[in-house]
Amino acid sequence: MTPVLIGLAGFAVDASYWYQQEESVQSAADAGAIAAALAYTKYNPASSSASAFTPIAQNFAVMAANKATNNQFSLTTSSVTVTPTAITVNGTASTKWTASVQIPRASFFTAATGPGMFGIAPGNQGATGSADVIPGAAPQGCVFVNGSIVVSGGGKIDGTNCPVTANGTAAHGTSVPGTNGCSMSVSGSGEIIGTQVGAAGPCVSAPPYSGYIGTNQSATPAGSTSTVTLNSVSPDPMAGFNTNNIAPWNPGWTVPTAPTESGAALTPNLGYNKWNQPGVGDCLVAGAYNAACELYPNYLTGMTNIGVNSLLLNEGTTSGTTFITGGFSGQSNSTTVMNGDNYYINGGMNYASDTSLTIGSSTQTTPMTMVVNGGTYLTNGNATMYPGTYYFSGAQSGSSYTGWGLSTNISSTISLKGSTYYVNGGIGITNGSPQVSLNSGLYELSDYAGNSNSACGIYYCGSTGAFYAGQGTYVFGNTPPTDGSAPAPATYYFDGGLTISGGASSVVFNPGIYYIRNGNLTIGSGPTVTGTGVTFVLEGSGPTGAAFIINGGATISLSAPTTNCVKPIGTGSNVYPVSQYQTASPYDGTNGQGICGIVIYQEANNTAADTVNEGASGTFNGGIYAAGAPLTLSGAGSMTISSTNVPGLEVGSINDSGSGKVSVSETVTSSSGNGSSSANSTIVLVN
Repeated sequence: MTPVLIGLAGFAVDASYWYQQEESVQSAADAGAIAAALAYTKYNPASSSASAFTPIAQNFAVMAANKATNNQFSLTTSSVTVTPTAITVNGTASTKWTASVQIPRASFFTAATGPGMFGIAPGNQGATGSADVIPGAAPQGCVFVNGSIVVSGGGKIDGTNCPVTANGTAAHGTSVPGTNGCSMSVSGSGEIIGTQVGAAGPCVSAPPYSGYIGTNQSATPAGSTSTVTLNSVSPDPMAGFNTNNIAPWNPGWTVPTAPTESGAALTPNLGYNKWNQPGVGDCLVAGAYNAACELYPNYLTGMTNIGVNSLLLNEGTTSGTTFITGGFSGQSNSTTVMNGDNYYINGGMNYASDTSLTIGSSTQTTPMTMVVNGGTYLTNGNATMYPGTYYFSGAQSGSSYTGWGLSTNISSTISLKGSTYYVNGGIGITNGSPQVSLNSGLYELSDYAGNSNSACGIYYCGSTGAFYAGQGTYVFGNTPPTDGSAPAPATYYFDGGLTISGGASSVVFNPGIYYIRNGNLTIGSGPTVTGTGVTFVLEGSGPTGAAFIINGGATISLSAPTTNCVKPIGTGSNVYPVSQYQTASPYDGTNGQGICGIVIYQEANNTAADTVNEGASGTFNGGIYAAGAPLTLSGAGSMTISSTNVPGLEVGSINDSGSGKVSVSETVTSSSGNGSSSANSTIVLVN
């Protein structure tokens, strides 16, 4: 009798555990079904049937199922399946999406064998959830917050034509602090308004006369929350758009070692120069500023303290290699031209050319290659670098770069004509007010550690990072063609951050993709920043990842690409990731293309805080995805966002104070076909 009682007790323990597991598995199945239906509604192109879209819907379902269960079961596509079924709703063809979740059934006592024991073989347990696409309801959320929304001091969150949702709950530690698990709160005349307002928690906090949360402020007394849907976890509309969908930064690059010098080193005064000023014995001696110096160098032990009227290296040649050891420094009163195919300069380059400095030529059949170790500092007139491959390395202390790789105080124009630029130590435009253009190409810039000298020498104090835009105007990339052809590929890596100082008057970002890590995208107080067809990718993980910081007085207007871009989700040949991007040479993530519909992408596990400060104004035509990041607005900072087929704003949380305002609208395009997507559809869980 005793073994039987023990067996029954063991069965009761296991059965109780199975029941608890079943609740979690059912939650996973329900979330998976909703996510699959939502993905199909929003992202399915007209050409795809429900069955063709199923693999993508399954990825969304897996993401949502894991999120609903806090990744308790580590579900994969082998344990979560989705099935579409054609249905008719109110006489209109639609689609039911069913998600099935299977997990191994745990057996503690029931698997035991012996007298009175059950000896139940291991198996699976599962659950099924179904969601219908119902035509005729409002579009899904364009403001999607994975945590809480807190608005105070006259701030406002406005979903102008779409829902606002917050998934913050006490169970996940993401509800509003100091409340009983509320997902949203307002005070001091704060407002949260949308066509629908949904909260995962049991409450939202809007005390009488403190502000408003709901769908129609004019129709409901202040403080009422009667139009808010509570206890409703909204599926992430971008669940498939996560850190695995965007190529990580180029895993690394190094400045190549210059070829080994051979033969006897030669100095300029041994017959390898000529000049047109009679009586001048050496055109490279400082003070001979009347000389027009032409050199045909090969191996030079140094070109320092140059003082000439004009300097021409390798006149008339477009081939050959020039080695300069010991540095290249001095001044030309008028022009400096560096012809030839290859330059290797050790000891840095510190040169002033009052009229112009030209490196390479637009007519060269072989593009220029230039390697400069020890930093490059250019001053005075104009500077032009024709297409080629450039390697600039700043001064080093151990493994850190303590000087800029390339810096200038040129006051006229600086033109980098494209191709490839590798800069260890970053680019610093720290003085002067030049017109700077960085034509489309591949740019990999690693950071400069900063100058500890309180005087900061030729550098502005605090000017550090991979790119520092001081005074002047800046244009990144080529102007888009007007004939509808694809823009030139443009990829920019800023390893150490991209800083646009308050001294910059205007900055233009042309089509391309701009990666930032180990630093922030920082826009100072004052400049006007515009961009068309651009995506900024903010990399990193945790609170130290890359973030965007927009300071007071800055005016921002950025548009995401809509053509010649990679799709974040969906179907077709250019959905990312695909091998054509992952194996591109040089490896640049997306072949120089941005992400369709996305203007800022901050990796989901990157929780670095994003900030819009004191009077900054940002207009974004494209979605901002920062699913794990807190967003803070203060001091009348504003963001106006419009998006197409993606949420306008997805962030980890929002804290809006001091009259900060976020206004978001979303356009959802319609398509035809079996179970087509529609701007007027909603998802209903049916079992």
